[in-house]
Amino acid sequence: MQHPAKTSRVRLVAYWILTGYLAFESILSATWDFNWLNKGYAVGIMQRLGYPAYFLTIKGIGTLLAAPVFVLPGLRLLKEWAYFGTFVIYAGAIASHLAIRDSIGAFVAPILFLLIAVASWALRPASRRFPAISEVKS
Repeated sequence: MQHPAKTSRVRLVAYWILTGYLAFESILSATWDFNWLNKGYAVGIMQRLGYPAYFLTIKGIGTLLAAPVFVLPGLRLLKEWAYFGTFVIYAGAIASHLAIRDSIGAFVAPILFLLIAVASWALRPASRRFPAISEVKS
């Protein structure tokens, strides 16, 4: 059995690796949403899924705002909202690809990013968690 301090350290390192990647992916995703890098690729995906192009601007603003919230200290309530929003985006992407019976390759990225977001959320240290109501009353 591993020593608790070593387990805690491994958990913290895993959290920061996943969270750093999540923040990076959020920024990169926003650059695609704003059409700065891909020059129409994301718009094509949105059209194929049946969403209007302006949805990318809304999504881009949300993901760009979430990126620093993931890594900055404090901001516990905003972190919960950032994780929730990220979860909804990737779960929605998976559902959208399923709805149009897209190829399996279209599911790889959203599933991977959803798993990264959930793992980052689950591994958060106590200092980055929003306290439960029972913890506030104590």
